[in-house]
Amino acid sequence: MDRSAYSKRARGLTLIELMVALAISAILGLIVFITLGFGFRQDADNSTLAQMNDNARAALTLLTRDLQSAGFMLSMAQPHCQLTLTYDSKQSGYATQAPVWAASQASGTALPLQTTAPGYGSGYGQQALMMTSAPSIPQFVANSMPPLSVVQFGTTQSGNGQGAMNSTQLPISTNQLIGSQALNIGDIAYLAVPMNGGIVCLRIPIVNNNASTGQGATYIKSAPSSLMPSTGYTGYSAQIPSTFGSLTNSNLIHSQLIDIGSATDTLEIQQYWINQSSGQTFPVLQRSTYDALNDSLISQQAIAPGAVSLQALFGVIPATATIGQTAPTWKTWGDVGPTDQLVEVALALVMRTLQADPQYTAPKTITVPQPGSGLVAPDAFVDYTPSAPEAHHHFAVYVTQVWLRNVATNTVSAASGGGTSGDGGTGSDG
Repeated sequence: MDRSAYSKRARGLTLIELMVALAISAILGLIVFITLGFGFRQDADNSTLAQMNDNARAALTLLTRDLQSAGFMLSMAQPHCQLTLTYDSKQSGYATQAPVWAASQASGTALPLQTTAPGYGSGYGQQALMMTSAPSIPQFVANSMPPLSVVQFGTTQSGNGQGAMNSTQLPISTNQLIGSQALNIGDIAYLAVPMNGGIVCLRIPIVNNNASTGQGATYIKSAPSSLMPSTGYTGYSAQIPSTFGSLTNSNLIHSQLIDIGSATDTLEIQQYWINQSSGQTFPVLQRSTYDALNDSLISQQAIAPGAVSLQALFGVIPATATIGQTAPTWKTWGDVGPTDQLVEVALALVMRTLQADPQYTAPKTITVPQPGSGLVAPDAFVDYTPSAPEAHHHFAVYVTQVWLRNVATNTVSAASGGGTSGDGGTGSDG
């Protein structure tokens, strides 16, 4: 046997061949590693974006439900109030209450009905959105319908001889203080006052219902109470816009007192706001529920982690116009006037991911699609500008429009549509 031929066959790989094989294996391994890493990163990004989308849609579902229920109780139990004023010395003083309304939410600005718990009520965003509704219509009807209306008789004198404007008392008819349908101590009532600009409603507590004083007129008394200004009805007067004229004793003579009752389950206020207080790892859209009769906090929950902006535009038509036959004009809440009839609300919710993506840079401006053409500030949605710490987060914008169900007629049905756009785009799926 040829030993040289055997030696060649048994020699194996040379060093060069081994190095080439190792290099090829390393390249293949790197390709596999990069491919797997890209896949894992894509899965993580997709999971993060899906979570953001789920959070936003859950928030919009709640917002839509609350908007469609807003004003049900107010439309059934009292005259149409162009303005409703509430007072609470333990909260934020005077506040405007309506079926749907908004408040400024500049950084550090106290919000209406905020709780005293640390961090609640502070944050940032264009505005906070509030809705007044009855949580259970059948329950409300069973407990409080029909509401008791008390029409004052023709005098401006209260039981202690002062004019009603400078007092915390209102003169009323004696027979409306007697019997099962009488005003009861502890009840909350709305005083519907006719004024030049329409009906102004004042929330007042009933702390006395004297039927025989020997001092002249019978009366109901609303003070002392944290829910009644110490200066009586004069305190409310300064809060009423000049478009309604001046509140006087003659206005009070023709007003109606509507007893809402003392139950805490007939009328609620839902407040949506963005919490970006100290200690928060990321911004969160909060939903607070209050008892509208005494402003006490019922519950509070986190709705959408990653929400950075909540905006609302209000679709209004003239008070004399027919719903369904006149296209709404979009306004911010500050521009909605006493002669406007609110029929629709447009919402824009800007969300961001909870974790930064170092390999991604967000646009300098996140465009928020408008609900109509030709809208200009201030009656338009505001584009969102990411802060420096948000430069490597992904963003998405969710928009929807909701008809208020309590104003819907045969020509307008309650409906809503949703839309989304990612990272500053203006696309819509609704």
